[in-house]
Order: sequence, then structure tokens, then C-alpha cells
Amino acid sequence: MTTVSSPQSAPNIIERKLDGLRRKLTLWLTVHGIGRWLLIVCGLIVADIIIDRTFEMDFAQRAILLVVMGAVSIYFFYTKVIKPLLARMSDDALIYQVEQKHEGTKEKILASLQLARETDLAATGASPQLVDATIESGIAKAESIDFSQTLNHKEHTKDLGLLGGGVFLLAALAIGILISQFFGTWFSRNILLTNHQWPQPTYLVIEGAEDGKMLLPLGSKHKQIVTITEDSAVTDVEVDLEVEGASGNRTIYPMQRTGKLDGRQRVFEINVTNEFRFRASSANGVTTGWVDVAYVEPPAVVELKLNVTLPEYTGLEPEVLSGNGPHGVLQGSTLNIAATTNKRLDSVQLVAGGVETEIPISDSNKRAFEITIPATDSSDELAGGDYELNLTDESGLGNLRRAKFAITIKEDNPPKLRADLLGISGLVTPRAIIPVSFQAVDDYGLNQMFFDCRWKMGDDDAETVKQINFNGLPEERPAVSAKDVGVLQLETLQLQPGMSLRMNVSAEDTRPQTPGVSASQEFLLRVVSEEELRADLLRREIEQRKAFEQIYQAQLELTAEIEAVAASVPEPGVAIADFHSQRESKMISMIRDQKGIGTSVDRIANRFEEFLVEVKNNRLDEAENELMPSQRIEKRFDEKIIRPIRSLDQELIAVATRAMDNCRRVEADQNELDVAVNQTIAIQQQVLEAMKKILDAMNNSETFQEILNEMLEVKRTTDSIGAGINKIKSNQTVTDEAEAKGIFDE
Repeated sequence: MTTVSSPQSAPNIIERKLDGLRRKLTLWLTVHGIGRWLLIVCGLIVADIIIDRTFEMDFAQRAILLVVMGAVSIYFFYTKVIKPLLARMSDDALIYQVEQKHEGTKEKILASLQLARETDLAATGASPQLVDATIESGIAKAESIDFSQTLNHKEHTKDLGLLGGGVFLLAALAIGILISQFFGTWFSRNILLTNHQWPQPTYLVIEGAEDGKMLLPLGSKHKQIVTITEDSAVTDVEVDLEVEGASGNRTIYPMQRTGKLDGRQRVFEINVTNEFRFRASSANGVTTGWVDVAYVEPPAVVELKLNVTLPEYTGLEPEVLSGNGPHGVLQGSTLNIAATTNKRLDSVQLVAGGVETEIPISDSNKRAFEITIPATDSSDELAGGDYELNLTDESGLGNLRRAKFAITIKEDNPPKLRADLLGISGLVTPRAIIPVSFQAVDDYGLNQMFFDCRWKMGDDDAETVKQINFNGLPEERPAVSAKDVGVLQLETLQLQPGMSLRMNVSAEDTRPQTPGVSASQEFLLRVVSEEELRADLLRREIEQRKAFEQIYQAQLELTAEIEAVAASVPEPGVAIADFHSQRESKMISMIRDQKGIGTSVDRIANRFEEFLVEVKNNRLDEAENELMPSQRIEKRFDEKIIRPIRSLDQELIAVATRAMDNCRRVEADQNELDVAVNQTIAIQQQVLEAMKKILDAMNNSETFQEILNEMLEVKRTTDSIGAGINKIKSNQTVTDEAEAKGIFDE
């Protein structure tokens, strides 16, 4: 009988056998858990394949499903593999399981193990010999038993089959991923989370999308293109675009065919107003993944300043242009463009006339730029047309809203000018003074006023041209307008009777290189001798006197007519009302005639005033005043003819007109009419008397003018003979036929 030397050494054999059982149990539990876990993973994969193939989930859905699959796999790995291994069975429990498997042990092995653990047997009152015997009996029994037979070998075989099946399925899946398009698509979509599509009859590609994302300019009208790939079995299919807004509302829009890529391209225009997402789907059930669209604010000009510096000769301050134009800019001006943008820029181009000009951007402020065109050192001039600014921000995005304006180049128009002769008819003497009233206006300033004169003696003679400046501008220069009277002294031109003078007034502006010059209408004057002009004036004076005689006769007839109308009585068979209506109509006509007489005599007064001015401008009054100072033409015309006519018109004829109108008002009352007619006739008699005096003055003026013309002719002849005699006395030889004619003229 073996004696136990120590309480700890007795169960070594039992413990070794328990350790072996534990190792085998761990292996069996591992096989049991992994086998079942692999089957669960394979089931998850199959479910994922079925779900994605059926519903063709988008990226987010696939990502969520991948996370769920991973979480479920980890959970079951813990519950099926890790947790059982962590639950360690005690030695007593293992011995109990062994003894349950081997019923003949009668718990001897368990008792031996427990007694071996006791350290103070004496305190228990147990016999040492009995304890040793019990321990030895348990050790002997443990040596005779195979602890591994306690495990369920049939269940372990099943677990090995499950493990092998799971490994086989995963290996088959791995091989399928490598060689099968179906499993490769699943792995790419659901494990690698790419946008690879399942095998389908039609493949749709959303142009411009990268990794399911797209960045578009805010406010743009984005033309989204979807292309049916060339390897699609079905290409002739309708395609819709499903758009989901920020609120979650979805709208489906049919896409239009572009006619490109053999009809495989579709397009739809989307207004980018906020963030959204979209996907494409075909009529045969193919759907792409969602594309998330974010927006970015494009570069734009928030403030544009256009300053025009006018040419120096205008003397004007720079102009500020507002709006897109077109802006009229004076030729020779410079344009300064200054702009501020909403974000930092990388580059700016100014496009004008198809030519791009790079605008420099300061490193210190990339949200503003400035350029002056043409450059200061350039000989070019500002060109008209459309100007556009192309902006590019630091991300490479261009401007969406067009920064555009238009320029039209205005030429500096020559001055606007109007001129009229004052007191000059078509005939002038060589010594005449020609007053010309003018009005000149220029946009930027007048520089000079002058007469352009051209004349020649005969049709075959060369034309003489002369320009005569005159001071007709205000002292403050440059003046943009001038209104004055310029005087041309014909005596300085040394013209001869018989010549034709063509003249006009011209104005020159302040343009430095090529001044603008404008001319008034042309005046054609014939140069005549003083005798010819006096004769012509006398002829015109006679014409006015004859016209006045006709007016006098019209006044006589009107006086007789008003008296006859007042004395008229109704004709037999004519109603009283009709008679009065007819008589009133005649009176209205006579009132109109009386007013016409006033207008006519006023016109004759104007003509005599013109004669008087013309006489003075042609300096005809100088010889007349020298010959007969007491009979100046001002006295004959102004005192005897012009002022009496004005008085006649304003005082007598106007009163006669009112008197005739009074006759019309009382026409129905014969008594009152007779009184009114008598008053009217009395006034008209005064008109006739005044006209008679004026006619007498006109006749006297004509007679006096005829006598004066003859006296001036005698004087001219006498002076000519005297000059010829003086030449003979001074031994001067007469060689000119005209001089000889002057001497021997009859």
C-alpha cells in the first residue's frame, strides 16, 4: 500500500489527465464555435447578396449594411467562440462529468481529489490511513479511465463537418470573387463600397460625378448628362432623373435625348439653388447610385466702377459711367475699370473685340483689380464694342453671371452753326458793310469764327478764296456757345462791280490735331455800283408804294362795303333770321379784311426799315448826306413813312377793327347798327386820310430820290472829268480805255 507523503502530490496523475481533457475540450469548443460562426457569416453574405441584387442599394445603404454585417459577425463570434472559451470549468465539474460517463468509479476520483486538497486532516478527526487509502483508490481509478472518452465524439465529428463546410463556402466565395463577375460585383459594391454595378441590360454613367459627389456653382443652370455605355445590351431606352431636395421631396424628370453618341446620351437642366442629390434610372429597371450635389458660390463682380477721362482739350472733369451701357465715350478718351469681387481670384481676363487682355491682381488684395485702357504709354485709342470680364477663383471656378458692358465711340462733332444776313439783299456795293448774325454751339468748345469768301470776275476766271477771322467768341475760353453779329468789310476785299461773291460763316472747335469746322448756309451776293444799287432800291421803293396804293384802294372798298351792308334790307322771300345770319357773315369777312389791311401795311413798314438798313450797310447815305445834309434818308423814311405806318396800324386800323366787330355784335338792332356803322366809317375815313399822307410822302421820297440820283451821277461825272484833267496836267499818259471813257464820256 503506498503512503501519501504530501497532500499536494497525491492527485498529480488526476491533474495531468484533467489538463489533457481541458486542451481537447478547448479545441473541440473552438471547432464547435467557429464552424457555426462561419455558417452565420455565410448566411449574412447570402442575405446581403440577395438584398443588394434585389434592391440595388445606394452607397449609404450598402455602407450601413456592411456595418450591420460586421457587427452581427462580431457578436456571433463572441457568443459562439470567445464566450464559451472564457467560461472555464472547475476540476470538480470535469471529474464529475468523467465519473458520470464511467459509472463504476462511484465518485472515488472526486473524493481522492478533494481529500488531497485538505491541509489539516487532524482537525477533521479523519484517520490518516483511511485518507491515504481513499486517495490511492481514486488515483488508481483515474489511471484506469480515458478522460477523453467523456467528450461527445459524434458531436465533434459534426462540428468538424460544419467547420469544413464553412471554410469551403468561404473559399468558394473567394474564388468566385476572383473569377465570377457576379461575386466580384458584390464584393466591389458591398465590401469595397465602390459604385460598381450589377450585371444588367443597360449601364448608366452620370457624367461629372466623382465618388458619388458633385460640386456645382450656386445659381447656375446645370445641364446634367447621363450616358448609356457602349457595352450595354439595351441602349434605346428612356431615362429619368430622380432629384431629391434638401427637404426630402423627390421629383422624377424625363431626360431628353441629345442626338449624340448614337443616341446614347441624355440631358436634363437642373437649377442649382441649394444642396440636393439625384440619380438616374432607365425604363428597364436600371438605377444608378445617388450623387450628392453641394454648391459653391461662383466668383462675381460686386462693384464695378467705370471712369472715363476725356481728352485734355475738352477741359472737362472725368465722367463716371453706370450700368451696362452702351456708354457713349468721346474719341481719344481713356477708360479706367476698377472692380471688387465676392471672393479671392486667381486670374482675370478682359475680353474686347475677340482679344483677351490679362489684368494683373495684387497679392495683397485678390478681391479687387484695376486696369486703364488704353495704357498711358500706348498710342492706341479706346475701341468701341462689348467688354466682358472673365473671372477665375482660386479653386478654378469661373464666373457665372456675366460682367459685361458696352462702349460706343463718339466723334467730336463739328460745331452747329446758323447765320443770317442783316439788312443786306442780293446786291451789295464794293464798300458795303455786311452784318451777319450767327449762333454757334459746340459740345466741348469753340476756337475761332471766320468768314469764308470766294469770288471771281467772269466764268472763265480763277476763283479767289479768302478767309477773314473775326472776334465773335466770349472772353472766357473755351466757350461752348456763341451768339453775336459778325461784320464783313467788303472794302478790304477790293471787289469790283460785276463780281459775284459767295460767302458763309464758319466755326472751328478746339480739337488739337484735326479741328472740326462747320459752315453756315452759303450767301450769294452780286457786287454792283452805287448807282445800280440806288436804282434797284428806287425800283423796290416804287413797288412798295404801288402795294400801298392797292391797300389804300382795299380800304376804300371796305369803307363803302360796310356802309352798304348796314343799309341792306331783306330780299323778298328771304326769312329775317337768314338775312341777319348772312349780314353777320359778311361783317365777319370784313373784319377779317380789316385785320389783313393792318398786316399788309405793317409788312410794308418792315420793308422800308430793311431799305433803310440796306442803305446804311452799303454806305449809300454818305454821299447823299454830303450832297444834301438836310434831307437825310432817316428823316424821309423813318419820320415820313415808317413811323406813320406803325401808328396807322396800331392806333387807327386796330380801332377800326374793333369798331367793325361792334357792328357785328349789334347787327340785329338796326338803330344801334346805324350808330355803330357811322362811328366805324368815321374811323375808316381817318385811316384813309392817314394813308393818303403816307402815299404823298412815298411819292415825294421817290421824286426826291430820282433827283438825288441824277445829282450824284452829275457829281460822279464831274469828279471823273476833273481827275482826267489832273492827269493830263501832270503829264500822265492815259493808257486805260476805261480812264479815257471817263474823260470823254458825254
